[in-house]
Amino acid sequence: MLSPNSHYIPFLLVFNARPDFYTLYIEEPDSSGHSFGPVSSGVIKALQLADQTLGMLMEGLKQRNLHHCVNLILLADHGMEKTYCSQLEYMTDYLKQSNFYIYVGPAARIRAYNVPKDYFTCKCGPISPQHFKPYLTPNLPKRFHYANNIRIDKVHLLVDRQWLAVRDKGYTFCDGGNHGYDNEFKSMQAIFLGYGPGFKEKTEVDPFENIEVYNLMCDLLRITPAPNNGTHGSLNHLLKKPFYNPLHAKEESSPSSCPVVSLTPSGELGCTCSEVSRSTLLPICENCS
Repeated sequence: MLSPNSHYIPFLLVFNARPDFYTLYIEEPDSSGHSFGPVSSGVIKALQLADQTLGMLMEGLKQRNLHHCVNLILLADHGMEKTYCSQLEYMTDYLKQSNFYIYVGPAARIRAYNVPKDYFTCKCGPISPQHFKPYLTPNLPKRFHYANNIRIDKVHLLVDRQWLAVRDKGYTFCDGGNHGYDNEFKSMQAIFLGYGPGFKEKTEVDPFENIEVYNLMCDLLRITPAPNNGTHGSLNHLLKKPFYNPLHAKEESSPSSCPVVSLTPSGELGCTCSEVSRSTLLPICENCS
């Protein structure tokens, strides 16, 4: 049995004039991860089929003597977390009004049906423990870079690992797997593998964000990237010969000497704590210059 994507492989290999850039999307093991959970026989079978597809690609490159000429990047856009029907947060337990719509899941969003005229109140707190944190869009963590667009919903729920936020007890698609949790969760991280003449060999690096991959691909193609949110040059440590070396701004002034030599305050601070006295305060350094 072969992956549904395997029939694309011969098509990718028969161009008379070889393109500079190919993409191939394999939908597995995402679908199986949702259905069976990330640690399951269903996901193992899906990974085996995906591996067969990549094997066909590599074999085709070897037959054409191109396997040492082509740079390959294998990556995914997210991980997968196990979910349970016993770990659901029902929004009808919290919301005073029922006239709302919810995008369910690990990163749920809520909207009133008649936005922006109608608003609802969320009585978050009376149920304990609460397995989500509600945010209005302006208050979302800045690291999400998710605030400056009229299409973004106004209320967001950041849900704990392995929990889902849903509308009511009628929701049943919950035993399996899901993604969309906080991208700092280990389970949301995904694979990245680079192979080819442009990449260093047998090199393992620390995790990085997927927004950096675009600049990396542009460097491998020797083209200048369009403006983007990545940091150009941040993945140079993956490459044998980096195409782009960022120039850092020149320092406007030399570092100044440390003016502080002691933690002892020069004036009274109004402290009445009997356990702390000036004799217990130690100098920061003897010579800071």
